[in-house]
Amino acid sequence: MRAYIAYLQKIGLADRIISYQVGAGHTGEWVKRKVSMSFLTGDYSNPMRRHFRSWLRQRYNNDISILQKAWNNPKVKFETAEVPSASEQFQTKHLIFRDPHQEQNVIDYYRFLADLCGDLVIDFCRTVKEATDRKSLAGVFYGYLMELAWNAGFFSEGPDSDYSTYQRSGHLGFKKVLNSSYVDFLVSPYSYAFRGMGGEGCGMLLTESLRIHNKIYIYEDDSRTHTLVSEPHYGRAMNLAETTAFLRRNFAYNLTRGQGIWWLVNKGHIDVFSEPAFKPMLKEFQELGTFALQTDRAPCAEIAVLVDDESFLFETVRNDLDIPLIFKQRHIGLAHIGAPYDLYLLDDFIEGKLPPYKLYIFLNPIRLDERRREALKRQIRKEGRTALWIYAPGYIKESPSLQNMTELTGFKFGKNEHPWASFLHITDFNHPITAHLSQDVFWGTDNQLGPMFYLDDPEARVLGEAVFAQGTCKPGFGVKVFSKWTSIYLSVPNVPASVLRGIARFAKVHIYEDQGDVLSVSRELLSVHTVCGGPRTFRLLRKVGIVYDLFNRKIIAHDRDSFTVTLPPVSTMLFYTGDASRLSLLWGHDT
Repeated sequence: MRAYIAYLQKIGLADRIISYQVGAGHTGEWVKRKVSMSFLTGDYSNPMRRHFRSWLRQRYNNDISILQKAWNNPKVKFETAEVPSASEQFQTKHLIFRDPHQEQNVIDYYRFLADLCGDLVIDFCRTVKEATDRKSLAGVFYGYLMELAWNAGFFSEGPDSDYSTYQRSGHLGFKKVLNSSYVDFLVSPYSYAFRGMGGEGCGMLLTESLRIHNKIYIYEDDSRTHTLVSEPHYGRAMNLAETTAFLRRNFAYNLTRGQGIWWLVNKGHIDVFSEPAFKPMLKEFQELGTFALQTDRAPCAEIAVLVDDESFLFETVRNDLDIPLIFKQRHIGLAHIGAPYDLYLLDDFIEGKLPPYKLYIFLNPIRLDERRREALKRQIRKEGRTALWIYAPGYIKESPSLQNMTELTGFKFGKNEHPWASFLHITDFNHPITAHLSQDVFWGTDNQLGPMFYLDDPEARVLGEAVFAQGTCKPGFGVKVFSKWTSIYLSVPNVPASVLRGIARFAKVHIYEDQGDVLSVSRELLSVHTVCGGPRTFRLLRKVGIVYDLFNRKIIAHDRDSFTVTLPPVSTMLFYTGDASRLSLLWGHDT
């Protein structure tokens, strides 16, 4: 790396380079396609073994008695500790969870791997900084915590696999990288999960955590447009109308969040040679992006969605849980609430780094030690905040326990240890959360989760039942209102948007519209992506001087706190909602 940078300096190109992006693994994305996305485990080489043992010495203060107690193994020594076998890595002893009393060696190995990869990212970026006298930015493809439930089977690049990529990819070093002063930006393609019409076009990272850690997020728009003729399609647009809707959706997603974006301009992606419409479209994006720099793009979400990197270490490497709890939950439920949401690492919330929100959705705080547990309770139990817990919040402390869940959420629980594909439905339609729902609202997963949890709490207001193995029906959706906060529990993941919208309304979150479109919103920008189109009324947070259609260059309304438009089917619209005088910065528009 140093020699490469020195050569660029020698030949006079250094002053034309803004940044260096370092990479490792398949496609430079810190994912080993043949290992973490497949059936293989590793790394059993002598260098890895030596480094693992050195890491253990540091973690356990070079005290063999502490290591032996943690691993529940009186025979293990720092000199003999081994990388866990394939059977240890692929199997869990407490259904889909790892019991620390029996599997601490596997938990430690995955934590060690995350540290190793995080350290390598930081080391490479530090090298860039040192070699350029800190004149260049340094960044990396990294931190795909909303996405790594997929595997080689998903990409059709190998035999199908039952396993997730999370623990074996090294991306769980995300927190360490966030805290490094040597790393300026993180990059990802946008989510591969649902790129088609009606998809959110979202990134793979916990993007708002980057913001509060002063990092730039850069979004790679590698859309497969209608010009693509070869496989794989990855949600390919079928015609120019769909391509336009996709590219506008992705652009608006980043514009409203104050993020960076680059486009792949080549054959099969944005092929400016095959499709004449692409050049003026990119020119328009550049103009609108420049204009948006003058607007107030401060975030205005009232929903915070929190993901815990630590908890991935305490679950199976199979993707049974991650697909419904994170992968699908985001794309099917969260994206269509009708209100924006921000994504954070759980520790950023625990450490008090977040601005206040009205609704906090905790996707996977499965493992919390005493320190993090108490800190989380201090943050959530105040100011009338509402917490939504899904599936197994706080289940593991020193060991798995229902009491651990009660201490965190305020609910009393029971459990069913027979794994099965479970679902949930509404039983009480007289509560503000459920009053607008119909009896045909069901949700769940085909994956076999176990244990399954249910409410065993006579003080809870039960709104729905979960259906488990043997047709067992137990309370699975409940609410408890406390003096300073509200706790809501759902036992089954993959919650639909209509239910989340009802919860958001109950938490007094501002709903912009309720037709299930995909919205992106900042203080002065509002974007909507729609499949069916039709008349829509958008309710704004405040009265604004003008509502202006940025793609179609026309005024919609003056001095309004709401506006009505008719959306074309298969389209994306972007509106400026602010001070009318600012529009003079855009194309010399005279308002």
